[in-house]
Amino acid sequence: MSKPMTQAQQEQQHNRDTGGRYTTKPHSEAQGVQLPPLELVSDEAATHAVHDATAMTEPELEAIGPEVVETIKHTRNFTPQHIRAVASQIGHQRLGYDPIGASAIRNALSQMEPEAAHYARNFLNQRHPQAFSDQQSTVQQPAAQPAPELEHPLGSPDNPISATSDAVQTGEVFDTVVSKGRTYHRAREGMAPMEPQAVRLQADQELTDDDVMKVAQITGYSLRSVGHGEGASDPVRDSPYSFILYNDTTKGDQYKRLDRFQSLLHTYVHQGTPIRSSNKKGPGTEGTRKIEGFGRQAPQLEIYYDDAEVFDG
Repeated sequence: MSKPMTQAQQEQQHNRDTGGRYTTKPHSEAQGVQLPPLELVSDEAATHAVHDATAMTEPELEAIGPEVVETIKHTRNFTPQHIRAVASQIGHQRLGYDPIGASAIRNALSQMEPEAAHYARNFLNQRHPQAFSDQQSTVQQPAAQPAPELEHPLGSPDNPISATSDAVQTGEVFDTVVSKGRTYHRAREGMAPMEPQAVRLQADQELTDDDVMKVAQITGYSLRSVGHGEGASDPVRDSPYSFILYNDTTKGDQYKRLDRFQSLLHTYVHQGTPIRSSNKKGPGTEGTRKIEGFGRQAPQLEIYYDDAEVFDG
């Protein structure tokens, strides 16, 4: 005697056609059901990723950071390359310049020699001061307006800077400086000394009193080496980095050989004056130097003349 079928077996039998094959039943899905979206990365984590990948300044981050964060959160691409590409695009639209390119240039400026960096930064400040100036402000406009170029930048021959200014007093290098009632022009391409009566020396480091006396002595020695005139006067400081020597270069025709003077000065500052070959200056002086050089600690010097013709102003 067969056992009665269970409810499930009966349902299964009812699902056969006359040929004994199983049929299918329609299945209805619940309407209006949606899976919840995956949780996005937090604002804090995204902001941290943007900061690390872009090296943007605080004003740049304040201006476009939130938009960059939202964009990369929704793309869910947190690679540094993608973050920089997004920041660059949004920066062009909102700031008027590429903050990623500006960051790269700022880093390059930090690796340059101070004088070269000074001129490069001034050049860039005239175009996008909000990207390269020391005092940056948050950008408010969708696109920054380029700053007008200065016709005569401060420190140029047509706009000399005073030696009493904070910039000169802290060691910045300018082409034209007014000090102690005279205008001094930095030796460079396009500047030809005429018949200077005074020379200004500016170092790339603060000079002690002993440093000033040694550089002054070497300067006087170098001037006498190229002509038969007098040496220089006692030094007169005009900043912690610089001083002035008065000397009439027309005596002994020194003014005709100032290129040679400059070369000797730089050599003697490093190496000292030439080694004496005899005891002419006194017993035991053979093999010694009149003035010892600074060696590896030698300051880099900029030379200025009070009488010059300038062709690049």
